Amino acid sequence: MKRLYLLAACWVVGIAPAFSQATNCTQTLRLIRTTYEQGRLHELPKMAEGCLAGEGAGGFSKEERKEAYRYLTLAYIYLEEPEKADESMIKLMNTDHFYQPNKEVDPAEFIALYNKFRHEPVYRLGGKFGVNLTQPVVTNYYNVGSTGAGNGSYSMTPSIQVYGVVEKDFFRKIPLVLAAELGYVSRGYKYSNDRLATADEDPTKPISNQEFQFTQSYLDLNVIGQYKFKNTMDVQTYVGAGPGISYLLSSKNQATTLLGNGFTVTGGAVDDTKSYNKLLVSATLVAGIKYRFGEVYVTAEARYQMGFTNVVNPSSRTNPEIAFDYQGRYNDYRVNNMMIQIGVIYPHFKPLKLIR
Repeated sequence: MKRLYLLAACWVVGIAPAFSQATNCTQTLRLIRTTYEQGRLHELPKMAEGCLAGEGAGGFSKEERKEAYRYLTLAYIYLEEPEKADESMIKLMNTDHFYQPNKEVDPAEFIALYNKFRHEPVYRLGGKFGVNLTQPVVTNYYNVGSTGAGNGSYSMTPSIQVYGVVEKDFFRKIPLVLAAELGYVSRGYKYSNDRLATADEDPTKPISNQEFQFTQSYLDLNVIGQYKFKNTMDVQTYVGAGPGISYLLSSKNQATTLLGNGFTVTGGAVDDTKSYNKLLVSATLVAGIKYRFGEVYVTAEARYQMGFTNVVNPSSRTNPEIAFDYQGRYNDYRVNNMMIQIGVIYPHFKPLKLIR
């Protein structure tokens, strides 16, 4: 019990000075307000010095520090010390990167000085994750047997994508952002042909069918221009568009074919990467929103990616295993993608005076 009392006493002794210092700094801020209102501006720097030098419990809180730098900036403006006013404004903006003057309360001189500084982020870094659906668009049909040609159809299966992104604003007065994205994209879709072959005695009667499940992975590079309709520190809404390149990493086909004799051919997934072009060209349309949570933005986007390149390499469209075991041959087609994704964007700030 004595040991417990001793620990409690040490804890009280340890926090008492910090609590006292925090209380003193709160009182100091009240005194700064009163002194500013009385017009004794030259006294403010010395008055705030100790609490601005302290960190955490030993000085001003973040909100108190912002208010103290605001009063110091105003004091230096009215004392006609522009260099010190600039220095104080930068410290204010570094204390709260999302700080904005109150146009209804702050003097015009203070707002004018704030507007001479870069207060937007220099760039933004982030990551995005989501799901996609891939829709092949056939331009030419091919098949091993003549009766099966053109009878097949494609359907979409959900897949995922992960992007890293760098964003940068290029104009102060035009809300235009350029975003570069590099990501891993998985694309999946299914091909089904219920009339791979028909009976000789009755051409309308199917006796064979085929199903291919494709799973492909790509490395995507996109450059997206974003135009912001709503552009505040807390909320941004935007639309965007830009070109992209997809580099094929791998492709597999889980194939199943029911033959006319009733025998089903199936097995492990076939690696058919060599049947496809390595590079695909596309364009992406984006609509999204960014919402600020603390020091980061959470973003949500809807996307449509339109492919322009034939996915299949015509010179190697026939995969031997797919052709001989499963009676399949690949069509010419391009792919379109629909995506929904969420992400986190971290803005990097570096306040700088732009107008002298």
